[in-house]
Amino acid sequence: MIVIFLFAGALLFACSMIFMKRGTNKMIWITVGLILSIGSVVLITLNYNTYLGMKTVSKTQTFPLTSSIRGKHVLLYQQIGTKDERIYYYATNPLQQKLYKTNPTTDKIKLTHKSNISQLKITRTYRVYRNEEMRLLFSNGVPNHQFVNQHYEFKLMPGWQVQKLNASKKS
Repeated sequence: MIVIFLFAGALLFACSMIFMKRGTNKMIWITVGLILSIGSVVLITLNYNTYLGMKTVSKTQTFPLTSSIRGKHVLLYQQIGTKDERIYYYATNPLQQKLYKTNPTTDKIKLTHKSNISQLKITRTYRVYRNEEMRLLFSNGVPNHQFVNQHYEFKLMPGWQVQKLNASKKS
């Protein structure tokens, strides 16, 4: 919708500059077209840079944490790069065959040792439009329910180990 306002403002500005005769009416229409065009460009820029008209919403889910290796209490990770970037492999169901993994580019991970219960808490953050008017105005720009990031909190009971994944064990 904001793109339509931009197009209408530019068209109004150009047509009034070209086709109207001198006078106050011409100046009023030129000013209206210029304000509409510049205002639309400013709003589009603010929407792309500061997510104007959007708010962040978080959704939290809690799962029981199951060992990555059957018969042991282990949480596996794989070191990538030279920093503390790691991919954690986890399971939330003891019957689960394939392990889920975290993404170090979008996920933030926190390990809590000596917890009362072994569980995984996942908090996903999204950007949504504040109201229907903002969604209609900026629907061509940033999509609704845009993913921002995820926070993983692994709570481990005493006796759990965090082990590095060997290349030969990876499935």
